[in-house]
Amino acid sequence: MRYFKLILVSLAMLLVVALIAVVLMHGKREIAASIWIDRPPADVWCILADTREYAKWNPMISRINGELRTGSVIEIDLGSQDSDPVVFHPTVLVVQPNRELRWLGHVGTAGIFDGEHRFQLEARGTGTRFVQIERFSGWLVGHFTDSILDDTLDQMKAMDSALKRRVEAVRRCH
Repeated sequence: MRYFKLILVSLAMLLVVALIAVVLMHGKREIAASIWIDRPPADVWCILADTREYAKWNPMISRINGELRTGSVIEIDLGSQDSDPVVFHPTVLVVQPNRELRWLGHVGTAGIFDGEHRFQLEARGTGTRFVQIERFSGWLVGHFTDSILDDTLDQMKAMDSALKRRVEAVRRCH
């Protein structure tokens, strides 16, 4: 009986240490990328909001299915068409044409690993400063997710460059 109590106390202590480790590693992280596009925000928005064309130019998001409307749930395929996409079902939080698009997605249940993705279009003279920001939160966000965040930042930069090329190549957006 004494050994049984010792084992239970040891297991309880191990559980407490594991929970403390998870809490200490937990955090909120934000990554951002931006690029200058030599076209007005309306032209950038026209390409960004035309989600049916993403597969033709976007190396980060190969498909968005659903309406870009506040409150709607959309389906997003992350990754190129050459690989198996990672599929998310975020909720659209903000749609301000020519200014901002934002959604919130979760891996599994909310609070485990959440990502709020924001696209901002800032008018500057005759051009646009295009900014992508991803804010991660949840129990699994911490030091062991650094490589995921680094990969995501690389993908955001690739999308920024592709969007710039696409917008600047189009004479006039419909």
